[in-house]
Amino acid sequence: MEADELDALRFEDPAARRTGLLALRPPAADTNWWLGVVQHVTLRATGPGTPDGERRAWAELAVAALETALETGGLDGREVATREAGLSLALPAGVRPEGLRPDRVARRCLDLAGMTPAEAAGTRWSLRAEDVPVMRRLRRVRIMVAPALALSSQLEDEELRRELDEWETVVPTLP
Repeated sequence: MEADELDALRFEDPAARRTGLLALRPPAADTNWWLGVVQHVTLRATGPGTPDGERRAWAELAVAALETALETGGLDGREVATREAGLSLALPAGVRPEGLRPDRVARRCLDLAGMTPAEAAGTRWSLRAEDVPVMRRLRRVRIMVAPALALSSQLEDEELRRELDEWETVVPTLP
């Protein structure tokens, strides 16, 4: 991966960004390659040395990299959603691209949780070997809901906010 090539991609339109990312991808690229790209552009979008005027372009490239990685199978939906949430939290509202709107990102996280707050609260488990699969499932739920909770103060959608209020009491009880 060449940093100069990524630098040039941030000035392209969305379709050209996707095409450019795919052209940069080595034939045997795997998850680690995509994570390297995402990490590089995320650091540029959020780093203290980046001029404010450049943050949005880097953030848009980060969103493009995450979406392209998801489309190609380089990253799974849960990885993409949690990274989008982290990026959304790290960027000032005025710099955030449309793809990182807190309502959109929080909804994606909750959709990938795979359970409602009532289902999670009603799932019984204890610290014993027989419950390990249940604990793992609930842990995956917690990992997806926690970033959405972190975004709750920035949400505009009242229904989504109410759903997160329900999760706020359930998440501390999950493994």
